[in-house]
Amino acid sequence: MLRRSLLSWIALIPLMFLNLFPFAVALDSIYRVKGEDMGAFWTGMWERTELGVSLVNSLVIAASTAAASTLIALPTAYALSRFRFRGRRVISEALLGSQMLAPIMLVLGLAQMVSGAGLTDTKVALIAIYTAFQVPFAVWMLRGYIDAIPIELEEAARIEGASRLRILGLVILPISLPAVAVTATFAFITAFNEFALALTLLRSPPNFTLPLRVNALTAGRYAVDWPDVMGAVLVTSLPVLVMFVWLQQYMLRGLRQSLGAM
Repeated sequence: MLRRSLLSWIALIPLMFLNLFPFAVALDSIYRVKGEDMGAFWTGMWERTELGVSLVNSLVIAASTAAASTLIALPTAYALSRFRFRGRRVISEALLGSQMLAPIMLVLGLAQMVSGAGLTDTKVALIAIYTAFQVPFAVWMLRGYIDAIPIELEEAARIEGASRLRILGLVILPISLPAVAVTATFAFITAFNEFALALTLLRSPPNFTLPLRVNALTAGRYAVDWPDVMGAVLVTSLPVLVMFVWLQQYMLRGLRQSLGAM
């Protein structure tokens, strides 16, 4: 056991170094240029880069995507897991096959659709598109988890007179919270970090997400304030890091049980 743990740590150390090295470089660059007055630097950087508005935009879009995709995926996964109907297999395979389509392949077509609907440069368009891309993954994750829930629990609830909707809300949902945490966190992180679609659909700076705001600090400029860029990158990574640490236990348990049930 000790040997296996030691080997695991030896294998993880290089990966940890690769992931933490960019943050170390960013902090070192800031400290070398700005010196020891770090408090003044962070306050000034926040005002100069206007990250506050972009942070709110990213949080609204990511949280809305996570909530919408989970609300759509949970009843869909429940129906695919418990009901037997014509086309069930086709729907499952179509959901799986949709994961082979990279969003970047559909950018031009999606941009035309959004423009035709008059939703260019709006958060609603991004939320709708992000949700559409996250639902198939969420359905597969939740379906694997629901498949592992004993059917006897639902039968007992039905004997007591519970409807399907009540069973979903009071029996399936509480048991499925770890899987819901996994799917919601994955949707949040993906939407929070997405760049290509946001760059194509958003035009005005007040609507920029954090990745677009950081990109604007370097794109088309003759002189780049690299400490500000490094500081903005560090701030951009914090919300995802905090959410992952907060939901880490649920995520690990949900992934383990969902994948084990597939």
